[in-house]
Amino acid sequence: MFETLQPAPADKILALIGLYRADPRPDKVDLGVGVYKDRDGKTPVMRAVREAEKRLLQAQDTKTYLGLAGDTGFNTVMAKLAFGPGADMTRIRAAQAPGGSGALRLVAELLKRTRSDATIWLSDPTWPNHMPVMRAAGLQIREYPY
Repeated sequence: MFETLQPAPADKILALIGLYRADPRPDKVDLGVGVYKDRDGKTPVMRAVREAEKRLLQAQDTKTYLGLAGDTGFNTVMAKLAFGPGADMTRIRAAQAPGGSGALRLVAELLKRTRSDATIWLSDPTWPNHMPVMRAAGLQIREYPY
């Protein structure tokens, strides 16, 4: 089954990790993938995150299935944060997605069904999964230099 699959192309952005590691300057900062790392290259769990997780766990009263849209209360708060307090919330819909790539695929499918003639503009470079996700939905893709 897998013999027909082609290997994914090399990730240009992740290639920056090698360049970062080869850089001898002691004051360098790794901003390649948007994750904070300490001087030892570790990604620590911040105290605020630990406290937030503890509070969430203590406040949790169910493990029930949330439904297709996810946590609707969370979605409402995030929509207000993204669009501002003056936004007409009757014109906004929000749903949770299983991570960034999952969100891209959901948006690609939505565009395919509602605006199949839409052009998707992706930066070059971009993450190597972005173009295949959009292409799999049958969308037209154009690139612009980052």
